[in-house]
Amino acid sequence: MEKPLCLICNEALSAESLKPSKLKRHLNTKHAESLDKPIQYFERLLKFSKKQKQFRENLFTVNERYMRASYEASYLIAKSTKPFSVGENLVLPAAVKMSEIVHGKKYGDEIHKIPLSNDTVARRIAEISDDQLQQLITRLKKSQKFAIQLDETTDVSKNAQLLLYVRYVHEENVEEEVLFCQSLKSHTKGEDIFFKVDEFFTTAGLQWENCIGVCTDGAGAMMGKRAGFVAKVKEHATSESVTFTHCIIHREALAAKHMSFDLDTVLRDVIKIINYIKNNALNSLLFTNL
Repeated sequence: MEKPLCLICNEALSAESLKPSKLKRHLNTKHAESLDKPIQYFERLLKFSKKQKQFRENLFTVNERYMRASYEASYLIAKSTKPFSVGENLVLPAAVKMSEIVHGKKYGDEIHKIPLSNDTVARRIAEISDDQLQQLITRLKKSQKFAIQLDETTDVSKNAQLLLYVRYVHEENVEEEVLFCQSLKSHTKGEDIFFKVDEFFTTAGLQWENCIGVCTDGAGAMMGKRAGFVAKVKEHATSESVTFTHCIIHREALAAKHMSFDLDTVLRDVIKIINYIKNNALNSLLFTNL
């Protein structure tokens, strides 16, 4: 039930104060100086109060629109893998210019209010990433059972990166997402990889007992019988509940072990030819002309 509001002192009264006698008592005790005011005076106060309320609602709604536009633009910048500064240096000026041409300068000024600075975009992307991670963790907990696939590799900066995928059931559909990509600060042994994954599971509240599948490559750090990642997983989850499989990303390594001699010879010649062409700019130009 909507409560009465005094137009003079802006005090919210109780629902029982709607009685004429109590409204009159409030006016007599707190606003005796306004007893002789004409009704037009109170009508002006009511009109002014409605304008203030409308102004606050519009201000909140407009700010909310700017905020949402900032998040949507930041999300697109993240998906395009462009530098965060592209929002302030390209996206926003382009949007302002197009709005001014199509709709007029007034709309261009409105677009210009959207925050898209380098720091703002970085902060928006971080918040979006954290929110997506929390949604994924919530889904994993709701799914109860899940499977993981992981691989360790070295990036162009010679930093060891651990990439972990997760597969789970969501609304009767099998979904697959990237759970995390984190750097290994020192060694890349099986126990280091397991410590990184176990640390994430502990922080996120995930249980090894709910992991029913682990997919890795054939590296010693993964498949070692004593200190490998698989061996560490078996210590925390019973081997009967976990299925261990070989990563299909490295299927070419498995296929090469059983490749015929003739096919192996042909592929080696092809690789030599490609390397000879691509290693020299002149050879690439001559091959293009050919």
